[in-house]
Amino acid sequence: MKFNRRQIVKVAGVAAMAACLPLAAQAQAKKLTIIVGFPPGGAPDTVARALVEGLRAGNYTAIVENKGGAGGRLAADALKAAPADGSTIMIVPAGVLTIYPHIYKQLRYDPQSDFAPLAAAGEFKFGVAVGPAVPASVKSVPDFVAWAKANPKQAQFGSPGGGTAMHFIGIELGRAGKFEFQHVPYRGGAPAMSDLMGGQVPSIFTTLPLLIQPHKAGKLRILGHSGEVRSKAIPEVQTFKEAGYPGLTMGEMFVIVVNSKTPEPLQKELAAALAAASATPTVKDALEKAGFEQLTLPPAEVSARLKADYERWGKVVKETGYKAED
Repeated sequence: MKFNRRQIVKVAGVAAMAACLPLAAQAQAKKLTIIVGFPPGGAPDTVARALVEGLRAGNYTAIVENKGGAGGRLAADALKAAPADGSTIMIVPAGVLTIYPHIYKQLRYDPQSDFAPLAAAGEFKFGVAVGPAVPASVKSVPDFVAWAKANPKQAQFGSPGGGTAMHFIGIELGRAGKFEFQHVPYRGGAPAMSDLMGGQVPSIFTTLPLLIQPHKAGKLRILGHSGEVRSKAIPEVQTFKEAGYPGLTMGEMFVIVVNSKTPEPLQKELAAALAAASATPTVKDALEKAGFEQLTLPPAEVSARLKADYERWGKVVKETGYKAED
């Protein structure tokens, strides 16, 4: 079969276009910055870096930008100031959006109007643990409440910081158990746990994953946690609900949001890419290794949960009368 000149030129053009397709696809890769409100190495940072890998399949070239400080508020400020073109998103614990508005008088952002939820990226529960300052006979939450009532001067608990969910859970336990429970705020969960194991503070409330390995090593004792059911990692430990405190059943999710002024089509595109990335083995493994639970929710469900948590924490904060210093 013979080709005329016009046919040869046409075939050559099609071949050239086909050869260029991979390069064109590469050139069209969308750049994305993921702002993390905490330093490198922490839980939000770990999840964000796993998402970077998962997003590649969606033709995104993502980078992580750590803006640690002020408990995640600096990151929220940065996202609000970022261009609303879908090129910047933020991942933070939900408390930055659901608790902070109730305790800080001068927030520069409004979580309900400045940000639009895209996805959830994992969830964690909270636990209470005791160290050597508490007798070995104390093995459950009811045991601890009885011990705290009998030793009011020693009834203290540490937390990763004032105004955190763990701070308020401790306050709620004291209220429900009808005893004075003094709060000792720390700059993070790690220093609080160090003082717990050293006997400087009798108990702490912090994220459950942080406590599991030291518990298994016998360095501290987890007495209870905020999950609906017992954890497979520590099946011997009761939930707060089992211990008689159902009001302490809760968890906190890592939430991914974008500037609310971002066009809706871009929001939907980002949400779909994040949902796909969260389902990859890379992200699943990263969450599992860090001790967190996978949680994949569409934007509407993330929004509904944020609203419910916002209202819940508002009532708790009002009851305690706590206000943070700006």
